[in-house]
Amino acid sequence: MLGTSSIAAKSMNCPKCQSPQIIKYGHTHYGKPRFRCQDCGRQFVEGATRQPIDETTHQLIDKLLLERLALAAIARVTGVSQRWLQMYVNQKFYQTPRTIEVTQKNRDG
Repeated sequence: MLGTSSIAAKSMNCPKCQSPQIIKYGHTHYGKPRFRCQDCGRQFVEGATRQPIDETTHQLIDKLLLERLALAAIARVTGVSQRWLQMYVNQKFYQTPRTIEVTQKNRDG
């Protein structure tokens, strides 16, 4: 049943790019129908119960990471899953520059 169009899919828009080019794309392991955007490839479920993590939670997580708290503690405090938190930390790590610019300090004295 992968790739077949449905009436519900025709009235939806992609949550990422707002394209109406949506196809039915199987089911989740909970049995909910899954859809896929033909323009950007985003897969999603209509009426998802989980919402994206808001910016204030991202900022709180960044502060707690600077305090060097355990990931399990951060997940408990913020209400995010440990799996999501680990992926977020990995993403932050890979975005960190690997080179540091050091300038010589002038030692006139």
